[in-house]
Amino acid sequence: MKFWLDEGDFIYLFQLLKASGALDDYAEIRTVIKEGKVLVNKETAINQRVKVFPDDIVRFQDHHIIVKKSKPLKPEKIKTCKEEETHIIQHGNMKKWDSKPLKDDLDLDNKINEYAKNLHDKLLKDKKTICFAESCTGGMIQEVITSFSGSSEYFSGGIVSYSNEAKINLINVNPQTIKNFGSVSKQCVTEMVQGVQKVFNTDIAGAVTGIAGPTGGTTDKPVGTVHIAVQINENTQNFKFLFTGDREKVRKKTCLNIFKIILENI
Repeated sequence: MKFWLDEGDFIYLFQLLKASGALDDYAEIRTVIKEGKVLVNKETAINQRVKVFPDDIVRFQDHHIIVKKSKPLKPEKIKTCKEEETHIIQHGNMKKWDSKPLKDDLDLDNKINEYAKNLHDKLLKDKKTICFAESCTGGMIQEVITSFSGSSEYFSGGIVSYSNEAKINLINVNPQTIKNFGSVSKQCVTEMVQGVQKVFNTDIAGAVTGIAGPTGGTTDKPVGTVHIAVQINENTQNFKFLFTGDREKVRKKTCLNIFKIILENI
C-alpha cells in the first residue's frame, strides 16, 4: 500500500504502523518493533521513534508500506496475478486520525530519550563505562542506551536478571537475601548492582527491580513499587519509588528515573 506525506514532512514509525492499519494497538506496535520484526528500507528498526520520510519503505509481515510525497486525487488501479484491485490510499494528515497516542505517553517517551541522550553524551565526554542489571524493565534500559550510535564506546553490557535464579546465578545475589527481604527490596537491588559491576568491571552500574503489574502486588509492596540502585566506582546509592500507571508506564518511569539518577550523580 501507499502512504502519502507532504513534502518535507515525516512520521514516526509507530505512528505509521497505526495510521496505515498494519496494527491497531500501540502496545503491540511497541512489541513488534522491539522484537525486530519491522524493516525500514530493508534494515531492522528497533526504535519506535524512527522518523519515516517520503520515499522510505516499511515492511511488517505481509504489509508493504511505500511512503510517497504529496497526495493523489483518487485511488490507483493496480494489476495483480489474480485480478485488478484498488489500492487504498492512506494520507499522512495526523490531525484527522481517530486514534492517537496519549500525550502523556509521548511526553514520557520524549523525556526518556532526552535523558538517555544526555547520559550518552556525558559518558562519551568523560570516557566512563557503564553496565546494567534489569529485572522489571526486562532489557528496556539497555535497549534505549544502545539505540544511540557510538554507545559501544561506554556501554560494556548488561544482564536481564528477571528470575530469582538469574539474580543468584548470573550476578551473585545471595539466596538468603531474597528469602529474607524478597527480590523487590533495597537489599536485593544493592547486591544486583554490585554483582553486575563486578561482572563487567565498569565505572558505573545501575540495577532495577520492581513490580510492574498488573499482578504481583501486596499490601507491603503494591504494584508500582520499584527499587533502583546506582553504583559509581565503590559508592552505592539506593532509591525507592511507587509509580502509578499501567505495566508499560511503570517500566518506562523506571527507565527514565535511572537515567536521571545517574546523570545527577556523575
